[in-house]
Amino acid sequence: MPRVIGGSLDAHREHTRGLLFDSFGRLLYQRGYDDLTLAEVAREAGLARTAIYNYFPDKESLLVAYATAETAGFVDRLDEVLRTVDNPVDQLRTYVRLHLEYFSANHLPPGPTLRVLLPEAAAERLMEHVGILESRLYDIVRRGRERRYLRAEDIDATVAMIAACIGRAGSDATSAGSIREAVDAAEAFVLRAVDARVSADGTPRRIPRR
Repeated sequence: MPRVIGGSLDAHREHTRGLLFDSFGRLLYQRGYDDLTLAEVAREAGLARTAIYNYFPDKESLLVAYATAETAGFVDRLDEVLRTVDNPVDQLRTYVRLHLEYFSANHLPPGPTLRVLLPEAAAERLMEHVGILESRLYDIVRRGRERRYLRAEDIDATVAMIAACIGRAGSDATSAGSIREAVDAAEAFVLRAVDARVSADGTPRRIPRR
């Protein structure tokens, strides 16, 4: 019986955390991080002002938990889609597209771009989760180089360049139309940067040996 009660309490806490994350995300998008208070987040979630402190001691802790959950959810979605794609060029396209689609619906982007948007202490606490996401891009670029579909003399530098391109494209896109344009522009730039070769029908081709 205690296990059932404990399970119910755990489910309740997870439900409440979800409500707080939803409320925090909406207010973050509307007003930005600096002007938010925990009391406002609690009110938006339909909780008593002090109840939020049972979950998060301060605003930074809430921000880190929210960003961590968002990044983890994005990684799960990314992995699910990438498993259906074999060619590194198509995987890179998928990586760019999913990131920019995410930008269109979320105030905080997943991954490395968070480093410049979060307070320094919060960003440091999130780096483990960001590293998981970065590793996916690293693996795509590495496999692409090994299979001669992508050119990357320095994989780390290439990953950083792609992340910066996605971050800039996402910050400039604010509507469905501009997101599509951002995806097309970012994809074209990234594929040129890694010397990806694509046939007229969109089929990736290997880079000729030197």
